[in-house]
Amino acid sequence: MNKNFEINNILKAIKSIIIALLLALVIRYAFYQPFRIPSKSMLPNLLVGDHLLANRINYGTMIPCSDKYIVDPLSEIERGDVIIFHWPGDKNSISCPNGGFVGLLSIYYIKRVVGLPGDTIEIIGKTVLVNGEKISKGSDKFFSDGPNEFEVIYNKFGNKIINTIYIKDYDERNSEYLKTKVPLNKYFVLGDNRDNSLDSRFWGFVPRENIIGVPSIIHFSWNSEFKSFKDIIRTERLFKSIE
Repeated sequence: MNKNFEINNILKAIKSIIIALLLALVIRYAFYQPFRIPSKSMLPNLLVGDHLLANRINYGTMIPCSDKYIVDPLSEIERGDVIIFHWPGDKNSISCPNGGFVGLLSIYYIKRVVGLPGDTIEIIGKTVLVNGEKISKGSDKFFSDGPNEFEVIYNKFGNKIINTIYIKDYDERNSEYLKTKVPLNKYFVLGDNRDNSLDSRFWGFVPRENIIGVPSIIHFSWNSEFKSFKDIIRTERLFKSIE
């Protein structure tokens, strides 16, 4: 009797754990999904070790490995938005554009939207033009990352002004030139750290169905390059909103 009672309790506990895990996965897929910044491509705005919560509802939640919506988008993607997307260069991207339900084997990138479908993007050195309008403006500010010094260039998206950075005194960047038109249902994205970002300049556009969410808040930030124990956790970045 006691043995059967113990077995039933164990089975109930296992069932509760399975239901809790499934519920957590559904919430993770349909509502908020955690991500970690692994590289310096979004400096100075996002740091390596920043842990983000991505809002998956804002741009709509799609059926796993499909372009059909479970939840329709609540807002449109705008220039200047930071987005998380399944990298189009991933071998699984064609068969599963949004990375699937769990997405553990998918490659996700985080970049800033510069061009919407139909926009003409022109890049001349450190100057970016959207539909012929210059969005870049120089500043007298500099950003340091260890021994590296960067020049800060403002990018204006409507009322939003974003700091982007270029390696200081790297004159070869002045020779960069690109002009392209963004196809329908696709987006042109750049990293904020322009000299250290693999983005649409190199691998092309992001299809709409690959975009899975917008990061809304930094819920934790770990500094792997800490010099003292008090610097391990970047407390000043906790619960910081993302622009």
